[in-house]
Amino acid sequence: MRCHSQSFLLVRDPTSVPISRHRLQDLVKKWGLRLDESSDTALTVITSELVTNAVRHGTGTMLTITVSANLSRRRILVEVYDGSLVLPVPHWADSEDESGRGMALIDRLSLCHGAEHTTCGKCVWAEVAMPPQRVTRQRLILRPRRAARAIARRWGAARQPLTAVRAGSRAGHGRRSLA
Repeated sequence: MRCHSQSFLLVRDPTSVPISRHRLQDLVKKWGLRLDESSDTALTVITSELVTNAVRHGTGTMLTITVSANLSRRRILVEVYDGSLVLPVPHWADSEDESGRGMALIDRLSLCHGAEHTTCGKCVWAEVAMPPQRVTRQRLILRPRRAARAIARRWGAARQPLTAVRAGSRAGHGRRSLA
């Protein structure tokens, strides 16, 4: 199970919303994760909504954002911690309302989400699906069998394994005998 995880602190201020998006994009790039358009959009919107809700409804001066990527489960978990003990309550916004759709967006774009009390307040979290990841050089070194299978899949079923020798032939000897 390959995992990446990192936390960072932000001031509980509206300017933290774009900063959190940029930090998340930097982490995804640093970890070498490949996202398709839908997972990238979901991750960006969910992060924006979680941080916006913490800024508007949270307490305390700081927010802690934790991002974890689990490659074997193909999921990215975003957690936002603030000092408030009040858990979010989803409600339906009217068409004229300017806000109130954040939790509905998170519900629609995430695989799962939730909120829980912590010792210092609460954590609101959501998981986003990742597309299958490419085999990297580091993974080739760490998992040689998995790497061999991935290479075999890339070459396709038409090619035969390199270790197979046809019956009756002598591998590498194409000379004719002059007897």
